[in-house]
Amino acid sequence: MPLLAVRNLKTYFRVRAGWVKAVDGVNLNLDEGETIGLVGESGCGKTTLAYSITQLLPSNAHVFGGQIIFDMEGHATPYRPAYWNMAEARAAPDLQKAKAELETVQSAPETKEATPRLEELRRKVDALENPLSETYRTYLAPEIQALERTVRDLTMKFEAGDKASRRALAEAKNRLAAATQNGDLVDITRRPDGRLREYHPKLNAVRWKQISIVFQGAMNALNPVYTVGRQIIETIRTHEDVGPEAARTRVEELYRLVGIPADRIDNFPHEYSGGMKQRAMIAMALALSPRLVIADEPTTALDVITASKIMDEILRIQKDLHMALIIISHDVSVVAKVADRIAVMYAGKIVEEGPSAKIFSRTIHPYTEGLLSAFPSVVGERRRLVSIPGNPPSLLSPPNACRFHPRCQYAKDICSTVDPPEVTPEPGHRGLCHFVDEFYARGGLFRG
Repeated sequence: MPLLAVRNLKTYFRVRAGWVKAVDGVNLNLDEGETIGLVGESGCGKTTLAYSITQLLPSNAHVFGGQIIFDMEGHATPYRPAYWNMAEARAAPDLQKAKAELETVQSAPETKEATPRLEELRRKVDALENPLSETYRTYLAPEIQALERTVRDLTMKFEAGDKASRRALAEAKNRLAAATQNGDLVDITRRPDGRLREYHPKLNAVRWKQISIVFQGAMNALNPVYTVGRQIIETIRTHEDVGPEAARTRVEELYRLVGIPADRIDNFPHEYSGGMKQRAMIAMALALSPRLVIADEPTTALDVITASKIMDEILRIQKDLHMALIIISHDVSVVAKVADRIAVMYAGKIVEEGPSAKIFSRTIHPYTEGLLSAFPSVVGERRRLVSIPGNPPSLLSPPNACRFHPRCQYAKDICSTVDPPEVTPEPGHRGLCHFVDEFYARGGLFRG
């Protein structure tokens, strides 16, 4: 059962020149205790996805569609797909009608009166094509009302001593949670204008206690005027009702866990080496025993020896604590040995996802091939490194259809005119390309 389910997420940034489509229709599932490596070039949307999950986005960020379901209990998970499908089927006629009306208004002679209607129809089409939880609830209103009545009736029966109603009550509650989209982090933090609320108690109960993040660049993430230990103690005491001594004892345990001498607790950040700062950030992320940790470029600015040690430390801790982990990096080799699955991101989209071994042995997307070809291997025959031609596109105006086609050696006419389909040639391995089946049939693209 997925601990985290990201569904068709669209997170854009408002700037003077328009909208930066940093995350544009991302789908990603993460199971309990699983490790996913999220890789791609700088500027492809990896960190924006991490900040969307933790809801730490800046004020100019808007979530235009999708959901981030963090199902702590997991009981509602089996019922969610049926309700999603039901709502989408009911919304389909309204979507088609709105599209038809939009085409009519667009083709008519432009008038001042048509402009507001045009904008209204565009918003409606966008809302139905990229539904938020509020849209699902609108089309599931009859089911939600019926389930609420069922829960009330069964609760009264159970409280009256009817123990046989316990199982039916539990199922009704789980179905109600699925229908109302309970657990959607976007839903609990999104204001009516599309921006984020500054504070929400439900999110406060999730952020850091259930989901924590190791920020990119530990050099800048720690406050230079406070000791490192004090900053971790503050994190613990903000979320839990513990005294200063108990919190300090926990920090000492965390330091031993990540390999920092306990007598360094009262040192300032400038007294730590780069590797120690990174370990201290990991200790802070583990302070409240979260179920999911996101490590954003955990080896940034570290030498290869220290980086290897940090990754070994992360892997050991993940196995010991059985926590779910998302490791973000532009270097595929960094995540290769620790990730169960790898998701490759390009220009705001996940273009390939699969088990780590399959990503290397049967690559099905040209961009993944380019990433793998750009890094040397310490085993096998020596080969010439090949860089990906060109530069990543501007997310203000990404290329039409396949976003990778201007840099792709396999590109054909269809790549610049038709959006690529998401193809799954084998269970658990998917690619966003017109020629996935062809690449898969030839045994993959990458030859390491």
